[in-house]
Amino acid sequence: MDQRRQLAFIVVSTVFFLIWMQVAPLLFPQFFPKPKAAKQPADEVAGLDDEDQDNGKAASVEKNANDRKDDGEPNADPVPPAELQKFAHKEITIGKGGFDAGYLLEVQLTSEGAAIDWAKLTDPQFKTLDRTDQIKVVGNPVVGNVGEDENVPQTFDTEIASINEALEPFDVTLSQVDWELVAQDQSSATFRYPSPKGDLEILKTYRVPSADVEKRSKSIDGYLLETDLVIRNLSQESVTTNYLLYGPVGMPLENRDNTLVFREAKIGVLEDRTDPDDVTVISMDARTLVKQHEKTEDGGKPVDNWRAPLRFAGENVQFFAALIYPQGNQLQDDNGDGDPDPYFEVTRPVLLERGAKNEWSDFTLAMESRELLIPAGKEVKHSFKTFFGPKRPALLRQLDAEEIMSFGWFGGVAKLMLWILEFFHHNIGLPYAFAIILLTVCVRGAMFPISKKQAVEAEKMRILAPELKKIQEKHKDNPEAFANAYREFQRKHNYHPMVGCLPALIQLPIFIGLYRSLYSAIDLRLAKFLWIDNLAAPDSLVDFGFTLPWPFGWSSLNLLPILTVLLFVLQQKLTVPPATSEEQEMQYRIMNIVTIAIGFAFYRVPAGLCLYFISSSLWGIVERSLLKRNPHTHEEALEDMGEGDTSSSSSNGKSKNAPKEEPAPKAPSWFDRLREAADQAKNATESQKSQRKYSKQKKKK
Repeated sequence: MDQRRQLAFIVVSTVFFLIWMQVAPLLFPQFFPKPKAAKQPADEVAGLDDEDQDNGKAASVEKNANDRKDDGEPNADPVPPAELQKFAHKEITIGKGGFDAGYLLEVQLTSEGAAIDWAKLTDPQFKTLDRTDQIKVVGNPVVGNVGEDENVPQTFDTEIASINEALEPFDVTLSQVDWELVAQDQSSATFRYPSPKGDLEILKTYRVPSADVEKRSKSIDGYLLETDLVIRNLSQESVTTNYLLYGPVGMPLENRDNTLVFREAKIGVLEDRTDPDDVTVISMDARTLVKQHEKTEDGGKPVDNWRAPLRFAGENVQFFAALIYPQGNQLQDDNGDGDPDPYFEVTRPVLLERGAKNEWSDFTLAMESRELLIPAGKEVKHSFKTFFGPKRPALLRQLDAEEIMSFGWFGGVAKLMLWILEFFHHNIGLPYAFAIILLTVCVRGAMFPISKKQAVEAEKMRILAPELKKIQEKHKDNPEAFANAYREFQRKHNYHPMVGCLPALIQLPIFIGLYRSLYSAIDLRLAKFLWIDNLAAPDSLVDFGFTLPWPFGWSSLNLLPILTVLLFVLQQKLTVPPATSEEQEMQYRIMNIVTIAIGFAFYRVPAGLCLYFISSSLWGIVERSLLKRNPHTHEEALEDMGEGDTSSSSSNGKSKNAPKEEPAPKAPSWFDRLREAADQAKNATESQKSQRKYSKQKKKK
């Protein structure tokens, strides 16, 4: 019985639904609007007057109604949707002939999206790490594993929403269709694509300029790819549209296990609307982007974006940069509303590939233009210059982009070190390894007076060691008395043990500056020396073929860091005075342990930096040995202590065997006064502690 009822219910419901679909539009027409008319071809739309264009939908419906027969049947088939124009797929290269023809850039363009397939530097210096091909600044492979079925864009891919809407029935976008190649020569190419609607046409032109290759280290002319983006309005009415432009895609990440500089977004914004030369550089590295992306996926705030007018936008890696420069005044107010009207309204990073480590990830920039009002029959043209080139300070300075090079706290010292190295390499013609050695000679030579003073202080310590030992034995049970006696001992003999730390303190900013400069020195890349193939990377004497587990993570035997640590320890033994107490001996042991620990930290630094350390240590060892053997060092130490007597008889006729007069006490220096104040504060604190302890004991009694 139940089955019969269910079957009857299904039959009745089906019949009711079929009848309702026929009757309901007649009873309730407001709930069942007529289907939209098919889109008209572009020539028909262009033939309508202004009133019809303002009421395009009504005009279309009226036209279809007039075309019907008296019996209500249409007299022709509906207008088919616009057809997709197909153009041949082509890949062309501009800048052919390369370096010998005066081109510093060779760019391969693809008709798919009229985008940049890759851009190579033609300078013979800039090869891949395996030296088999010229380096690609953009266009290196990107896996694209962030989103499912997500297409990885190419450099200068362009999307226009209205054209993509017309392409939607064909399941493609403007960046996926082949554009028509309308012009080409050795240095330029122009692509064109018309919208299926017939209302818009977009053109994209690329030009590679020729340059004087002899000035390639000082002039940016040959590194700037010129691009024009033109949007034409082919209709008879004004059109409002905008576009999305993708930035550099596929920058090379070299020596990723050892580098400190990974892919970074570099955005130069014009925050001061009155000064177009005031550029503020904003950075975002791949690791930060991945973390922000993960927070966004978990419902957190969206990834950072930038809305200020742009001076440039792009990416950089350790030695190369790709920066897009909108041309024209980006602070100009075109519509008179008091605000700038730059090319782009917002720039945002787009994660393309999530690497095994966050810092290895790849991304690009998506730059969305402001709304563009294009009058009928007119066009809008946006021009760009894109720097594809090495990160040389002399080049970046001309681009207002010198700040993209991160030199750390001692930026001035780093820039000076880099300038000296480039001077030795380019002007004198020294190989980079010898330029580093010559830089070491200059630095250590300038520090010789301090090194000599350090040797004199060490000699004084050797002479005074027995006397200091007696003072320690005498006051071993009274630290306060020893502190006073030691202070008097230093004042009497003019002894300053802190002088021994001066060379290390002075070398610290030089070391940090050189460390940062060598990580950015483009000429260090692929520079050879002895068995070293690349001074910008570890020397890799033996390649293991595997990676050691944590905490090492090493994949090769690097000899230079080991030599550096051994020389550090040897130099420390030669320069540090002998220990005069168990505490000092313990300090020396800790220093040795710290030195070895530093060796582990330096194991993967560039070979060029180890070369500086080795040269500096060898200089220090030889210098200390010569100063130690020089009798003048001993005499100067005695003289500085007030006990020297360098002549057999003095000018007043006294014999050298005459009793020596006690030298007049010297006025205490600021360092002595500071130390005395510290001792007094310490004694006062200890006295207060003793008093409190005594008071507590008295209360207990």
